[in-house]
Amino acid sequence: MDTASPIRRLFAHILDWILFFLTLIVGYIIWWLIVLGRGQTPGKQLLGIYAITRDGDRAGWGTMFVREVVKIVAHSFVIGFFADAILMLLDDEDNRSLSDRVAGTIIVR
Repeated sequence: MDTASPIRRLFAHILDWILFFLTLIVGYIIWWLIVLGRGQTPGKQLLGIYAITRDGDRAGWGTMFVREVVKIVAHSFVIGFFADAILMLLDDEDNRSLSDRVAGTIIVR
């Protein structure tokens, strides 16, 4: 029986770490996709908040997907992150961010 070389064992260790992080990422994406249909993200679900439309209905998967894409694009730029935060805190009584405005949502408890 041949023993595994130190290099092969090192690569196995590295692969274990890569697979660990990939499964965490895949797990998060699956969780994210499931709760989007409820008007939530994983963080919103844990905090008990969700998005509703202007009609008062929970935001659906499509609305939430648009909201999240806009948020990702806006927050890709540091200035966009701060502009979004300032808009949310100062602009209206519903504390709507840019992504909320584009998707037509309000975040509620």
